[in-house]
Amino acid sequence: MSTDAAMLEHAMKWRHWNGGPDEDIFVAFGIPPQQYFHRVRRILTGSGRGTLDPAVVAELMDVCNRRIHPPMAQAS
Repeated sequence: MSTDAAMLEHAMKWRHWNGGPDEDIFVAFGIPPQQYFHRVRRILTGSGRGTLDPAVVAELMDVCNRRIHPPMAQAS
C-alpha cells in the first residue's frame, strides 16, 4: 500500500473523531499532524482520492481544515 493510500485510509477511519490522536498520526507516518493533514488535503484535491463519494471528500476536507487551522480558544 502506498503512503498516500495509507494516509487516506487512516483519515477515513478517524474522520468521525476529528482525524484521530496526534500521537497515532506521528507513530503511523513519522510526521507532525499538521503536515499529515496538509498531505491528506493534497491527496483529496488530486487524483489520489479515487472514487470517494463527494460528501465524504467534503467531510475529510473539513477535518483537515479544522486540524490545520484550529479555532481560537475563547477567552473566559
